[in-house]
Amino acid sequence: MFSKFPRQFWLLCLSTLLFFFSFTILIPELPDYITSLGGADYKGWTIGLFTIAAGLSRPISGKLADIIGRKPIMIFGGVVCIIMSFFYPLLSFVFGFLFLRFFHGLSTGFMPTGSVAYLADIIPANRRGEAMGLIGIMNNLGMMSGYAASSFIVSQVGLTNMFYLSGLIAFFSVFFVFTMHESLPNVHPLKLHHFKLNADDVWDSRAKEPAVLMLLTVTMFGAIITLIPDYSVGLGIENKGLFISVMTVSTIFIRLFTSKLSDIRGRIFSCKIGISFWVVAAILLMFRQVELFYLAAIFCGMASGINSPALFAWAVDVANGVRSGRAMATLFIALEAGITLGAIGSASIYSNVFVNFTHVFLVIAIVNIGALLYLFNGVKKKESKTPLV
Repeated sequence: MFSKFPRQFWLLCLSTLLFFFSFTILIPELPDYITSLGGADYKGWTIGLFTIAAGLSRPISGKLADIIGRKPIMIFGGVVCIIMSFFYPLLSFVFGFLFLRFFHGLSTGFMPTGSVAYLADIIPANRRGEAMGLIGIMNNLGMMSGYAASSFIVSQVGLTNMFYLSGLIAFFSVFFVFTMHESLPNVHPLKLHHFKLNADDVWDSRAKEPAVLMLLTVTMFGAIITLIPDYSVGLGIENKGLFISVMTVSTIFIRLFTSKLSDIRGRIFSCKIGISFWVVAAILLMFRQVELFYLAAIFCGMASGINSPALFAWAVDVANGVRSGRAMATLFIALEAGITLGAIGSASIYSNVFVNFTHVFLVIAIVNIGALLYLFNGVKKKESKTPLV
């Protein structure tokens, strides 16, 4: 299986793994950190501001990726991670921290946009869903190891040194990008007028259907990364990153066996399965029980493992090699908007009251049922798939 993909793809995978690890190791400790600064009421914004910045930067990163190349976009995203990580210890007050969270979000506004556009350039259409699944595994490994290692790292070296470690890991992610060849032909030098945006730079209508589905389904992920640390504490689970670790193992496992699913059966077929798992996971989390908590993590992993590669491959399909950076930006804008809504909305409903988790995940379940209804009734009936040849 590995021989089917070029060396550049595996360098991209390694860079992706390090990039996601670099900022994920911070996330489990952020709710407690902002609380220690006196900002308990701003927990939702630790993720919300991050994703807002990422979403706002997507149109620029997508357009520039189609003009100046994929590599400069990835490098810029990694450099932002490096810089922000070294500033966190310097601005140790609530609004200084939130200010940095916003600008840190630019990293995910640039790096993944360039990465997915790069992948679309170097991978043939009949292997695209599989490649998206594999690079998604790298993403998941980075996040899982980041969540799992976070509490241990803090206990050993302290939060300040973990901020610095985050920046160091981001540096190695950028290093691997430098070793890759640019995949975009006819690269142009950056000019000021390239920053001028048109409507189609912000919203590529070709990617409307996967973008709408992405927007609705990732509200669940926004709620998880914002509230699962508190949910874990409420259930008496000491390791606040354990849910994400279980979820990620589940994601990796399902992707190993279903990476070709959307290439064979179609993107729509895969999304029907993935979104159904999101609904089941949200319902399980309504009950606030330890056993169902872990079962929900498994279902979340299965949902992500099936749904995400299909949606990204779907967006690349409709771009068909033309302005694919913009199509990716549209999908990522939907992703960031959905995570932001999920993070801020769920934190508002939760209001630091444990029993309110039932209401949080009831709302999330309803939103994902809406995504299923859209998939069955609002999406064009033609299947979005590229048969294997």
